[in-house]
Amino acid sequence: METSTEANVHLGEGIVVVRRKGSSSPAIANVLGSVPTETGTLLYLDRLIHKPYESELGGYAIKGAISSIVIVPNELIAA
Repeated sequence: METSTEANVHLGEGIVVVRRKGSSSPAIANVLGSVPTETGTLLYLDRLIHKPYESELGGYAIKGAISSIVIVPNELIAA
């Protein structure tokens, strides 16, 4: 069962910071690369920042087994 986790996600220049609700320590990862797609941009991170049961983190779709891939929709990129 995949779930959505309430968190604040900050996409910086070459870095992603995730602060989960109820946790005092952030998850920080470097962006290794990005790939634009028709629906958004895939950000490939250097580590896992999501749990195996999470498919959405702070409103962003997220996937990956060895390192996290954050999917940023085009609507958020253009804003």
